[in-house]
Amino acid sequence: MTHMNFSFSFDVAAWIWIAVVFLSSLMALWARFKPIWLAGSAVASPKDDADDMPSTRMPKVSVIVYTVTEEEEILSYLDSVMNQDYPDYEVIIVNEGGAETSSDLSERLLKKYPERLYVTFIPPEAHSLSRRKLAQTVGMKAAKGDIVITTMSNCTIPSDRWLSEMTRPFISDTGTDVVLGYSHIDFDDMHGAGKWYREMDATLTACQWIGAAYNRHPYRGDGMNLAFRRELFFHHKGYAKTIHLMNGDDDLFLREFMNADNTRLSISPLSILTSGWGVSGNRIHAEIKERYQFTARFLPRFPFLRAGLGSMMQWIALGAAVAAAIYGLPSLVPACIAVALIGILWMTEICIYRRTARRLDSVCLWWSLPWFLLWHPIGNAVFKLRRHRRIRKNYTFA
Repeated sequence: MTHMNFSFSFDVAAWIWIAVVFLSSLMALWARFKPIWLAGSAVASPKDDADDMPSTRMPKVSVIVYTVTEEEEILSYLDSVMNQDYPDYEVIIVNEGGAETSSDLSERLLKKYPERLYVTFIPPEAHSLSRRKLAQTVGMKAAKGDIVITTMSNCTIPSDRWLSEMTRPFISDTGTDVVLGYSHIDFDDMHGAGKWYREMDATLTACQWIGAAYNRHPYRGDGMNLAFRRELFFHHKGYAKTIHLMNGDDDLFLREFMNADNTRLSISPLSILTSGWGVSGNRIHAEIKERYQFTARFLPRFPFLRAGLGSMMQWIALGAAVAAAIYGLPSLVPACIAVALIGILWMTEICIYRRTARRLDSVCLWWSLPWFLLWHPIGNAVFKLRRHRRIRKNYTFA
């Protein structure tokens, strides 16, 4: 009798752990993968009615291009940006260099593009300010368009309808003040075992804010592909509130006026930009990750807590599956059920991720994805500890 009760208690414990596997799997999918699914849903198919849009309703656009690249790369970029199928726009090149260098560059560029192009510079002596914020401010003061789009010259523009796609929400809804585009690093030049992991990490970060914006809770944007009404920049005194920070031009600045009613997404195969950094891609990805981790402390906590909950539930589901298998011995039924539930969880994660990654032009992973996801919170913690001593570099007074 005692032996029967002892065996029965083990069976109950095994089934309790199986229930934990099931519930934690559902929580992981809701917390971690609902934003990923929404991000995939946010990617729209290209519209075919671009030519039907009356030019009288299409606002003048100023494209502010921050550049730190060589002249040949700038010329290649201008071939794309100066041939957009949009009736009224200007391109403002803000060069990272001195007056003499920028003057020579301006003379050569204006010979090839005498119209719609303006070239200016930020002085190299301005060390105590954020270079990017200073460049954006210089560009804003030179801009004449009602709508401004911020980007960089190392971005590849996928089509001549990029501007049309980015401005479409402003035209279709006069209440739109901000349009969030998307760009991603070109990882093709990277090498090493961590290449796929870094690309997945960048994709997860993007899915987090894209999914939130699609769900009408915008909190961040991508300064490499961002459009907003120019008047908002001056009405909110530019970057005055974050002048003490090196970063925040694409999230902290937007938080001042971005909301569910005035913010839209414009992500499609015609508007997704690719930034090429060559062999510096690993370093740039680390810098972007460090920047986002720092500015996250000033943003709403819910998206980050939700992602953390999802990661924790994935570990709990795996741990509960192991516990169910152990407590179910000598029977293999609990172990088989637990393994089946974990398999269903992982296959669902893979399918959701691949759907969104394919639409965002990112790496589509298979069986490496679940293990990457389990490592992700640990990797983030290790990264934060390694970069903690660099925290002063996020301030302009450092």
